[in-house]
Amino acid sequence: MSTSRYKEEALLQILRGIAPGTPLRDAINNIVDLRHGGLLVIANDDKAQAVVRSGFELRTKLTPQRLVELSKMDRAIVIDEDMQTILYANAYLVPDPEIPSEETGTRHLTAEKVARQLGVAAIAISATRGRVTVYYGLYKHLLQDTITLTARANQALRILEQYRATFDDFSRELTALEFEGRVLPYHIANLVQTIMQMLAIQDEIEQIFVELGEEKELMELQLDWLMLDVRDAFVLMIRDFQANDRSPEKIIAEIQSLSPEELLSTERVMEALGYEAEEEALDVTIASRGYRVLSQIPRIPISVIENVADEFHELQNILDASEEELMEVKGVAEVRARAIRLGLQRLKRSLLLWE
Repeated sequence: MSTSRYKEEALLQILRGIAPGTPLRDAINNIVDLRHGGLLVIANDDKAQAVVRSGFELRTKLTPQRLVELSKMDRAIVIDEDMQTILYANAYLVPDPEIPSEETGTRHLTAEKVARQLGVAAIAISATRGRVTVYYGLYKHLLQDTITLTARANQALRILEQYRATFDDFSRELTALEFEGRVLPYHIANLVQTIMQMLAIQDEIEQIFVELGEEKELMELQLDWLMLDVRDAFVLMIRDFQANDRSPEKIIAEIQSLSPEELLSTERVMEALGYEAEEEALDVTIASRGYRVLSQIPRIPISVIENVADEFHELQNILDASEEELMEVKGVAEVRARAIRLGLQRLKRSLLLWE
């Protein structure tokens, strides 16, 4: 994991600890309502001692009521990294004066400098505007209220719902073309591009969920439903059409690293799958191996799907195979061979009805 990614995950962990429903968030909300402001530093004792010059050493259990009362004193409160213990109250903090900051208010200035110096979270609560700002290292994050976050999440879910409809349409179209042996690179790229948009929106929604805490439950169910089988279908599609021996996870990682402009390029997407980036290759049909199509047949384990696809190499060969030929594959007995043939026939008929 890169250093940047690690810090982002650490910030999300802090946000989970101050999400609605947590003791710390209850205390923050009460401090905002009282309009006297506050400065909270989340750090272990060793780090805290680098900036704490005076104050009351408490080492007592954190409760919302206790934290609110202690915040009535002007100086900072230091909370242990487990967010369960109050280490210091009325703490006078002296961060390194050489650390740059663009903040003007005393609390926010101190919070930013302490966060940068110690690499910890510092939370500044404005007395006049009720603004709550989380500083973590070089990151700065303004907490939003539940109503605003819920509205953002619902808007993103509506957009994701539209992408899900497009995903379903492209998936059915690709399956029909696989049966006919008429898959072109842009059919694959269209589905890849849609999935990548869905994964990006999912990531955005999940970050909002971190801040929503216990308020996210119903929306979380909706997100799970909208993303059902999307990632699995992505992996199987890559296995169907990749022209190299890289793992699907590495190919997905490469596709995720593409810029928005590169992702819109069919040539660049196909290059990630192992194809030559040549314009004439865009008009050449690509045979499917059948992983994704076989996965649409009920009660066929992935191990059997892999055995069948690996044995016959192409979907067309699977379609042409007799029950006896299917039974030669490991894990395929008579009942399962019949289920595969009938399942493929039903799937093909359902696609004709869809068209």
